[in-house]
Amino acid sequence: MEELGVLEGILFVMGDEGIDLHSVSEIMEITEEHAKELLLELKKSYEDKSRGLRISYLGDAFKLTTKQEHKKYYEKLVVTPGTNKLS
Repeated sequence: MEELGVLEGILFVMGDEGIDLHSVSEIMEITEEHAKELLLELKKSYEDKSRGLRISYLGDAFKLTTKQEHKKYYEKLVVTPGTNKLS
């Protein structure tokens, strides 16, 4: 099992709700410590400038979010007719 890929998929599926460390460990059947290590590793990979997403920790939940520095492009999606179909 590719743990980082599974974790990335879980974060994507959870969307704006996010997911806490305990739930990640239960779903993936790993320890919370290992879940934390995976989250930190995936978070680090998203820090690369070539990536458009990042992992944010808000409240007690981890979630995938867009990078603040790309905000002007995402705003164009909202104001440009015909392009406001976000997944």
